Amino acid sequence: MREHLTWSRFRITGDTGLADEIKRAAEAPDNHHSLSVALLGSDSVRFAGLSPAPAGFPRRFDAPPGEEPEPVTEQTAFEIGSVTKPLTGMLLAVLAEEGAVALDQPVAELLPGHAFADGAAARVTLAELASHRAGLPRLHPRSVLRTLWANRTVRRGGNPYRGMETEEFLRRATATPLTAERGTFGYSNLGMALLGHALAARTGTPGGYRGLLEERLLTPLGMSGTMACAEERGLPRRPAWPHTRAGRPVRPWLAPGYAPAGVGVWSTAHDLALLLRAVAAGTAPGSAASRPEFEAAGAGRVGLGWFTTAGDGHEFTWHNGAAGGSRSFVGLDRRTGRAVAVLSNTDHDVDGLGTSLLKGV
Repeated sequence: MREHLTWSRFRITGDTGLADEIKRAAEAPDNHHSLSVALLGSDSVRFAGLSPAPAGFPRRFDAPPGEEPEPVTEQTAFEIGSVTKPLTGMLLAVLAEEGAVALDQPVAELLPGHAFADGAAARVTLAELASHRAGLPRLHPRSVLRTLWANRTVRRGGNPYRGMETEEFLRRATATPLTAERGTFGYSNLGMALLGHALAARTGTPGGYRGLLEERLLTPLGMSGTMACAEERGLPRRPAWPHTRAGRPVRPWLAPGYAPAGVGVWSTAHDLALLLRAVAAGTAPGSAASRPEFEAAGAGRVGLGWFTTAGDGHEFTWHNGAAGGSRSFVGLDRRTGRAVAVLSNTDHDVDGLGTSLLKGV
């Protein structure tokens, strides 16, 4: 277990005032290995990075012995997990606006080379997939042995999605029956991943989902530090390696099959600030995806990949993300003009930190 940390032992980059706000809003420093935060006002953006000084910094898998890790900045790439889902929803909105697809179009029409085992699943619409109202389970069905293997892999710091390539994912997804009535909210990684691959298939973009994401969102927004990675050797340079709260490094989660749901996608606070600014202004491609259209049970309302929650005099449009050793949160408050992106390479929730910064408390 790593040595006890105090905030005084963290290296700070960027805005020291924002770093102080982060310290006040965050829980004990032992819960965080490194943090990278962007806080936007109506006409400003501030960045701060916090990472332990070398004496409290366990060596990462990708750092040679004796090499001092670089301090975290707004350009440091982190796993963002399900913060990818709003991007996939925005891709749907872009293509629907162009007439390439329709929101009420059945997903099977975009995948003519794949036979759905369940006729009801074949009739699920693209909007239902993007808003978690398709009736699909959270993940594709797995055998008891496969489930035990995945759980053990996570406990050991491995990648439970290993081997889930795009074609294998589509084979399993199209064989999965609905487990709830269409129109019923049920958060589904399976559904969002199916949507992303269906959109890529319809457009025929080279590189599949990764190419579509890059061409239609990342490049127009200038998000050059954001990428969907298929394997470790393709990770961003000097990434914020994922860790447990005890400071143990774990493997990143990688699987092209689940990339549209957030597996293997990395980004930076700098890039997510560009995204939030453009979504808030309505200038981002597919920014209409952030409009709340449907009830989402206890999560408030949902648009195409974005959630909107009201309470305490605020209404936030947001999403969070999690992988084996990383957590993320993005959110915006249209009334105040504030927006925030919080990235952590620790398996500790950052939703509370993100919402506190959004509220300015």
